[in-house]
Amino acid sequence: MSTLLSGPASPAVRKPAFELAFGSGSADDWARALAEVSVEAGLAPAVDAASVVLAARSDAPTATLADTGHVSLGFEDDATVGVFKGAVRAVNRTVSGKTRVVASNGGAVLASFRLDQAYEQQSAGDVVRDLAGRAAVDSGSIDDGPSLPYYVVDSRRSAWEHVARLAALAGFEAWIDADNALHFRPFQAGSPAQTFTFGLDILELDALEAPPNAGAVTVVGDGAAGSNGSDAWSWNLKDASPLKGTAGTGDPALLLQFGALRSADAASAAAQAIVDKAKLGGLTARLLVPGAPKAGVGTTIAVASAPDDTLNGAWLVRGVRHKVVKARGYTTLLLLAKGDT
Repeated sequence: MSTLLSGPASPAVRKPAFELAFGSGSADDWARALAEVSVEAGLAPAVDAASVVLAARSDAPTATLADTGHVSLGFEDDATVGVFKGAVRAVNRTVSGKTRVVASNGGAVLASFRLDQAYEQQSAGDVVRDLAGRAAVDSGSIDDGPSLPYYVVDSRRSAWEHVARLAALAGFEAWIDADNALHFRPFQAGSPAQTFTFGLDILELDALEAPPNAGAVTVVGDGAAGSNGSDAWSWNLKDASPLKGTAGTGDPALLLQFGALRSADAASAAAQAIVDKAKLGGLTARLLVPGAPKAGVGTTIAVASAPDDTLNGAWLVRGVRHKVVKARGYTTLLLLAKGDT
């Protein structure tokens, strides 16, 4: 059997495929009028967005604020993959006839949601679940993280900023996936969503190796729970030393205070989480490839056959930008991290 019929075409000759629609227009209506589409996604507190440019056509579909929709991308020799779900947040119309439709997902909902609420004897994950529920954002995988005797969500920060702050405290990451669901957990290396091979489907790849941005970390909590039991979280503390937690070695040495941590165990766990998260940023990279819709934030990809072996192996995806221009094709830019976790 001819190998030309046995699998996907080579990257050089594959033709992009896409399926998208917002509001009442059909996917065919949007496909006819589409000039370009881009989707950008990252970790909290960044807000994901999809930007769709429609050509000046009399039969171009219309979109109104709050219309919901989706974007799926891929190639004609394979099935398209969903990369975004959300709702229209802005519509830009021009005298030339072109229209730009900008949509965002649950990250924007949480970024615009503010609340004054106190939580007692809850985990970080419990707080995140409650915020997502109040904002009507779907939850994906949400781990518990540290126990917080007392935590205050105040309206000086958005709910999305609180989620990012809780993620930093727990050593987690938070993001919205392609199905518009919130995830709150540590990055975990899994089976690669796709492997990219030097000389075949890598357009650009550059990596930066640098010392971790945290060496020896000391975290100081608040309250007297560390030395007087968890029920003493509200007591005034005269000596902070029982509520200090340390982890890591070397420079830069960091001294951080988290008022939400009301026990020595919680402070120690937070210090270790910060050290572990800093190690993940020891080697970062920017990878440009032909369209890779399966590579979303929180997934793992692999690089093979690069001349510098440091570039090979598994990488965690921290950010992604998909871009399809009808006249030029489909590319994906991935922001990656690899470190000693």
